[in-house]
Amino acid sequence: MKNLIIALFTLSMSSAFAHEILGTQVLEGSIKTKIMVEGVETTCKVKIDKVKNLMEEDSYGNPAYNILVNIDLDGSDFERDIKIKYGKRSWMNNLFTVGNKTEVRDFDYKAADGSKLTINKAGRLVSATILYNNKAITCSF
Repeated sequence: MKNLIIALFTLSMSSAFAHEILGTQVLEGSIKTKIMVEGVETTCKVKIDKVKNLMEEDSYGNPAYNILVNIDLDGSDFERDIKIKYGKRSWMNNLFTVGNKTEVRDFDYKAADGSKLTINKAGRLVSATILYNNKAITCSF
């Protein structure tokens, strides 16, 4: 009986330190919106082409995912002769380093170039952030 109590206590303590996720998977598809970039009305379009298992787990045993993303900005102001053009296709994943551990996040994805995506509980895109002319540009959907 004493060993059973110790085993249950140990099991409950180890689960207290676990990083739990919902397992929300991002949905494939595209979405666009209008934003202002450098005073120019610009169309921001984000397309998620592929969702693949990264075949890697975080420090808590949760699986990470890779997504292939196209992000495009397109706008122009003919009066001021300004054109906004940006197009990038990159892989993003939801495996983040926190201290000396890794953790999978349900709603956040990042790319090596600093781009970020945020999704909601349904897997739909909420926002995308990119660097354009050394400025962070966020498209909210």
